[in-house]
Amino acid sequence: MASPPFGSITSFTKTWHNDTYPSISPTRPELSVAGKHVVITGGGTGIGKAAAIAFAQANAKAISIIGRRLDRLQTAGQAITEANSSTQVVLQTGDVTDRASIEAALSAIVAKIGGKIDIFLDNAGMLPEEAPVIGYQEAEIRRGFEINFLGPFNSLQAFTPLAAPGAKLLHTGSSIGHWAPLPEVPGVWNYAAIKGAAQKMLDYYASENPDIHVSSFHPGIVGTEINPRIPVGPDTGMYYCSLLNH
Repeated sequence: MASPPFGSITSFTKTWHNDTYPSISPTRPELSVAGKHVVITGGGTGIGKAAAIAFAQANAKAISIIGRRLDRLQTAGQAITEANSSTQVVLQTGDVTDRASIEAALSAIVAKIGGKIDIFLDNAGMLPEEAPVIGYQEAEIRRGFEINFLGPFNSLQAFTPLAAPGAKLLHTGSSIGHWAPLPEVPGVWNYAAIKGAAQKMLDYYASENPDIHVSSFHPGIVGTEINPRIPVGPDTGMYYCSLLNH
């Protein structure tokens, strides 16, 4: 158990963890995803890769990871297979900022796995430059918006027609989109604003698609390629498996 990461936060969470713990282990029988087809955007690195490995440990039938860089996908694919050699692994290049690209990627995946998507993790994202509002570069606002808002928007358009009955949608959000400005992390307004906007889109999506179970969550402050200043912490991917049973 740990304290909230910033002293200025008013936390609604009773217990904070800074390490994995037994109740979210993907090897627990009640967290099994046996027989399920899992698709993850941004699955070649960071949180997406960790989640893919955890789903393999939870005995997913097939795990498909999407990303722009084939070399990262190949490395992640090897790690997934090492976690569970019986899980089918599909590597698919695609760009969530391009509607046609992500639609083609998901269609190709469905054809390869021979079935619709049971679990879709909308995870691809980036961390825009941190700076004050005044003087901020418009191009950086647009770059963040394209990846962190249009990316999820395009992914929802592509996923929904290919969703299996009772499908589950997981979205990697961030609590920064709900907090007041924090003195400990100045200049993150671009990321916070876009994450807040994406969360509101997910709220409406969930109300419009009651047959799809939607979970949007904050996975923690995790060291990845998009956040290199944070030391790489323990694998948080197993948390995604636990979400499916709550």
